Amino acid sequence: MLFGRDAELGRITSVLARVSDSAGDALVLRGAPGMGKSALLRTARELAEEQEIRVLSVTGVQAETRLPFVALRQLLAPLSRDTITDGEPHTVGLAALELLSSAASARPICLVVDDAQWIDRQSWQALAFVGRRLADEPLILLVAVREGEEAAARLAGAGLAEVEVGPLPADAVASLLDRVAADLSPALRHRVIAEAGGNPLGLIELSGTAGELDQHAPPGSLPLTARLERTYATVVAGLPAPTRSLLLVAAVDDDDRLDEVLSAAGPATTETLQPALNAGLLTSDGVSVQFRHPLIRSAVRQAATEAERLAAHAALARVLPADGDRNTWHRAAATLGIDEELGRRMAELAGRAGRGGAIDTAVVAWQRAAELTEDPHVRVDRLMWAVTTAMKMGDRRRSENLLRTIAGYELDASQQVRFLWIREAVLGEGWSGQTRHARLFDVVERIIDEGDDELALDALTLFALRNWWDPPPPERRADILALIERLAIPADDPRLIRVLAHNAPTERAAQLVERLAEKVAAPPSRPDRLFELGEAATAIGDHPSAALLLADAIAGSRFNGHFNTLLFALKSQAWIAAHSGEVRLAVVAGEEAQRLSLEVKDFVGAISAKLCLGLAEALRGDVTAATAHADQADQALHSGGRHPFQSVITMVRGVAMLADGKPLDAYEQLRRIFDPQDEAYHPYVRLVALAHLAEAGRLAERLPELDLIVQECRSLAASAPWPVLTVHLSYAQALLATDPEQDFRDALKADLAGWPFERARIQLALGEWLRRQRRPAEARPVLRAAWETLTALGVAPWAERARRELRATGETVNRGEDRTGQLTAQELQIAQLAARGLSNQEIARQLYVSPRTVSTHLYRIFPKVGVRSRAGLAEALLTSGM
Repeated sequence: MLFGRDAELGRITSVLARVSDSAGDALVLRGAPGMGKSALLRTARELAEEQEIRVLSVTGVQAETRLPFVALRQLLAPLSRDTITDGEPHTVGLAALELLSSAASARPICLVVDDAQWIDRQSWQALAFVGRRLADEPLILLVAVREGEEAAARLAGAGLAEVEVGPLPADAVASLLDRVAADLSPALRHRVIAEAGGNPLGLIELSGTAGELDQHAPPGSLPLTARLERTYATVVAGLPAPTRSLLLVAAVDDDDRLDEVLSAAGPATTETLQPALNAGLLTSDGVSVQFRHPLIRSAVRQAATEAERLAAHAALARVLPADGDRNTWHRAAATLGIDEELGRRMAELAGRAGRGGAIDTAVVAWQRAAELTEDPHVRVDRLMWAVTTAMKMGDRRRSENLLRTIAGYELDASQQVRFLWIREAVLGEGWSGQTRHARLFDVVERIIDEGDDELALDALTLFALRNWWDPPPPERRADILALIERLAIPADDPRLIRVLAHNAPTERAAQLVERLAEKVAAPPSRPDRLFELGEAATAIGDHPSAALLLADAIAGSRFNGHFNTLLFALKSQAWIAAHSGEVRLAVVAGEEAQRLSLEVKDFVGAISAKLCLGLAEALRGDVTAATAHADQADQALHSGGRHPFQSVITMVRGVAMLADGKPLDAYEQLRRIFDPQDEAYHPYVRLVALAHLAEAGRLAERLPELDLIVQECRSLAASAPWPVLTVHLSYAQALLATDPEQDFRDALKADLAGWPFERARIQLALGEWLRRQRRPAEARPVLRAAWETLTALGVAPWAERARRELRATGETVNRGEDRTGQLTAQELQIAQLAARGLSNQEIARQLYVSPRTVSTHLYRIFPKVGVRSRAGLAEALLTSGM
């Protein structure tokens, strides 16, 4: 019976009621120990089974789970024992989602995860991935998690609905006490109520030992958890010595096998176990043994002396296989002082854990390996491995603590270089600060002097993108460039090309354009190398090359399950598409990049994607949405002071004003990006904003001011031939010409196959000029070509301008119907893949969703587009210019 939990149970019942209609959901029950989360899950399980919903469950244990995906494998074992393999949590999560979706087609499934704060990190990440994708699945995920720092860290950004399970109301407290301790005197009853603070477990356990409560201490003088642990410790102390030893072995064991516990606690038998069972401390089914509540395990461990805990770990090590990782862990836990051989084994274990994706396990293992090591040089190396591994987890606090430990040692030259590099990565100034540039130079120079060019390239890569957004001063850029050119790395290495593009995008522009052209002609096969080249092309405004390379990188990443490369490449694709006028692609890539960035807590990446969405919305004429994106990004960055993204925020606002028919406002906004005294100024972002500024300047009749900016950009282009700058200049210079016809026609003679928006923009400007010169017959073909391209791109304000100009020449054109206009970004993405002939399962794997979700979306897509089949979908997309 549940007392006072009607609201929480109501939420669970509601979720269960919807699952038969394939409306799945995830719900996290969050609260302090003993609040009744497990009882709610038990009730949920009973309700699910009554509704013929299949239940799969797993419970985390307090002993640290050291192997990745152990909890997930245990949870899904009834479905398959071979599906879940090691890998990135998102890839494993997708495999789990596919397995669950398939199994749930026969019968809805409810996943129950108790004490989720103690399941391994990889399982948690995979389950959170699954939980975010249940809207169209007959699947439910119910999770109970104990309040605390670890739980808060896991829940932050998980995107799962939460229900706080708090103290019981007064009437429920009274009812529960009447049931479990009706004979308590009024004084003791009052004392128990005060001590328990509405905690059901506290009421039950404290009422059983009410006579032992300290009547002189004020209620609540100790946390309830501590008081309960003290209560359990009192019960444990009254057990026979062999039983206490067995309890301690079970408490430090990271498995629940009864035979293992009995063997390690031996000589022990089930008779040794019986007093603990009778006292309600343990439960056993004859095969496994579990503590009735996690606080009992904690109480047993805390009540033991250090010597007793060491002995328990040693006992377990003796019965475990000598060459196994669990043996190594327990031996390490049983060892005081130095043990070089054990330190070596722990280091090997750490390396395996890191390669297998168990990053948190690897950090702990590296630390323990260092503690077991006598040689200071080797110890520091292992601590450095610990901190670099912690960095991969994003665990800043642990990284800082490890750095402080390393700082206490005398480091050799190589270690000093690594230490400076690591410290900068963990404690760097972020996006700005000249100190960072000086540090970077010093670190890389010393690495090169040490003869490790690969490590130097890694160091330069770590800061490459940050140096593009916050460029060092010219003299420092020259120094960094000199270091890059010292590296004995092949000139066509994609990593080197990327580092060069980010650190010297104008100084080496001509060289980079040539190298990228060679790579586009013969691209590498690895998705990460394609991404690095795509990033380099993006950095120097080579939009056509970037579009090709990034598309291949994304396709390869989806096929191979390279989640991180996919995420980064999507962000870059959204940027390129938005700045090329490919608004549909920009929205599709930007929304996916934003969603995935938030999943991995990459908040800067999410803001970057949001700004790409903002620019795309501005170009297609949704000024309200564009402004909202810019404002939200500005608000998110405001607390951090000046940020290079201010340039992009300003561009989004300026283009939105231009699309809204406010050229003067647009010009005033956009010119800020070109003003070195303005906080929105950016030396590289301005080069992709020139065409927008030029158009606004002409429409606002600000040509003299525009001319000065164009002259400056022309001088820059002479030494830094960015492809985007070359194209924008041809447009801007024609707008400034007194008799622009020849300038427009010359601009159109260039190879603009990779620049459809800019080509159409030039055609529109030429057609407008010809019509004003009363040459409508000559204006019509260029205006028609502009209208067709702009309509296909989806840049509605510009397409509408072209349509109005055509009408003014005497030609009437229909606006046409975009049959894909009602589709969401994800629906459009699915429609495009389906039109290419991909199966639902192939689409699902590429988009990190389940096949059922794809099927549900297609069910909605067909009537929206007015078709009945994939073939009809392909035709509809083709007629919509996609």
